[in-house]
Amino acid sequence: MPAPFAALLAALVGLAVGVTLHLRLCRREYRLPDEGTLPRLTTWWTIPTTAIASGLVWWAISPDRPFVVPAVYVLATCVLVALMAIDIDVHRLPDRIQLPAYPTLVVLLAVCSLASGEWTPFARSLIAGVTLFALYLVLALLPGGGIGFGDVKLAGLLGMLLGWLSWTHVMQGTLATFLLGGVIAAALMALRRKGARDEFAYGPPMIIGAVGAIVVPAALQLL
Repeated sequence: MPAPFAALLAALVGLAVGVTLHLRLCRREYRLPDEGTLPRLTTWWTIPTTAIASGLVWWAISPDRPFVVPAVYVLATCVLVALMAIDIDVHRLPDRIQLPAYPTLVVLLAVCSLASGEWTPFARSLIAGVTLFALYLVLALLPGGGIGFGDVKLAGLLGMLLGWLSWTHVMQGTLATFLLGGVIAAALMALRRKGARDEFAYGPPMIIGAVGAIVVPAALQLL
């Protein structure tokens, strides 16, 4: 199947997932009892976001790779959009999503390496996952660092996803996260929405930075 049509199909699948995701998020089933009084934020944006991100990720990863590789990354993208929406809503990344994602992702990335016949990416993904997990753990333990332990777990997952592709993806995704996180924090303080010591959802810049590290370099190659 030509790459543009495959990417379009991935976007349509992402659209269907986005609609389902939006309907599930509207139920707020992920909220804890003490989070029931928080304002109800809209989640309609997850529909176009999932569709666009799925199409772009497939397009960026699919060249010269077996079908299963972009399929795994599109699946991961859909889960990441859900985590981003939850983090924006309650400033928490649920363990019931992230913890099962670890063994699941290890198996899926192993399948990717089996399909591609190269095991170096799999080993690199495990090392990158541990590295980013450790980095964010140190940041979380620093006083006033603003990093939560949910972010630490997310960092391990993103490290594996980016690490399977290359160390360059890991570095670009991490750098983009810190830059984007700093810009968002500065903007919130400038708008007086947050103080210097207030927490804000750090998951979204982590996820956007990781997806950007996958999509942007591929787009730049077209210029």
